[in-house]
Amino acid sequence: MDKIIRICILCFFAGILFACSDDENVTVSTEPYFGIAGNNLAQTFSGDPEIKYVTVNTNQQFTAISSDPSWCAVEIIDDKVDNLKITVSKNEQASDRATRITVSSAGFDNVVIDVTQTWTASITTDKPYLLLNNDNLEFTLKITTNIDYELELPDWITEKSSQPDGTYTFAFSAISPGERSGNIIIKATDESSSTRLSVPIVQRERIKKVGSWLFDDPANLTKPTVGKALEMVRNIAHNPDAEFVSVDGPAGNNKAVRIPVNCHFLADHGMIPKEEQNYITEYTLFFEFKIPAIGRFYTFFQTNLNNNDDGEIFVRSTNPATIGVGATGYAGNVQPEVWNRLYLSFKPGDVKFFMNGELFHTSTTTDARFRINPAAVILCGGPWTKKDDNEFDIAEISIWNGALTADDIRELEGIE
Repeated sequence: MDKIIRICILCFFAGILFACSDDENVTVSTEPYFGIAGNNLAQTFSGDPEIKYVTVNTNQQFTAISSDPSWCAVEIIDDKVDNLKITVSKNEQASDRATRITVSSAGFDNVVIDVTQTWTASITTDKPYLLLNNDNLEFTLKITTNIDYELELPDWITEKSSQPDGTYTFAFSAISPGERSGNIIIKATDESSSTRLSVPIVQRERIKKVGSWLFDDPANLTKPTVGKALEMVRNIAHNPDAEFVSVDGPAGNNKAVRIPVNCHFLADHGMIPKEEQNYITEYTLFFEFKIPAIGRFYTFFQTNLNNNDDGEIFVRSTNPATIGVGATGYAGNVQPEVWNRLYLSFKPGDVKFFMNGELFHTSTTTDARFRINPAAVILCGGPWTKKDDNEFDIAEISIWNGALTADDIRELEGIE
């Protein structure tokens, strides 16, 4: 048994000696080589940004130069088999483009890679959609494309100007509360091309206060806090000495105005009719007022700018003193020498009266008398022809361009 073990050990060491002898006879080739496989000598890219890698088979240092690095960049990547990185940018032109990459190593012929990039018709814009309102009646849209194109616009959008860089300025008109929508279509002028882009556009307007007057400045009783200044209108034929007078308001730190008999304010309210309508039919008027006595008429507003018939809503000359008109009916109980906050919310078929934040009367009237002229509305004055109006005090007038709800008014009044 020992003899067998000794023989195995001798064989093991003999094997090691022979193996070492074979390694000493192996030689590593140091012959320089350099080349690129033939199927990599032509590279084709799409029109979009793209990266490809090519293997340069070499054991030598080498360089690579693009003949047009403005769109085709080349980079040598160390320690990788695919050691040549080719990057192309988006092809914005309307044709294919080509360049060459020259790969060089000392002592070898240059290897040339032909690079071709196709093109894709494209249209892009700087905004994916447009949301508009009445605050700014112009907008811009920048169009970037590599084809000839034309625009299709909604009928409520007009092109105002354009710049060489593709920036367009468009205009549109204001709307009443609500919204309208459409699409700006940018499409190829070539009828055989299906390239097009649609940019959604929405114009949205919320109900908001468009006019408000507080009468806190005795030197300027027509000054607005929102909207435009009021115009004082005096019926000189009836009362040549009529004057709008500053008086104390409902609180010690504010003032009011006393409306003289047969005089009124004219308000350029800034409201806009709904599409295909000529008058404003939805709105809210607010009056903070005080009457000196009951048994007399006190008119809040008049839609007939000739002012030759009854006002639309007034305090009636009854006891109790109610508010309304024949078309709406009358309600309420106005006390003299007491400040009240009256909201009149109008929508055809849905008219609401609120006093100090609380609903006190409704009507389903659709009477055309409540349609307001886009030019103006008469505030706080009765008809000149009847001369049955009376002076009263106003601490605030406000106008909203839509019909406020009960929740809206309770919120304005701070009622939970």
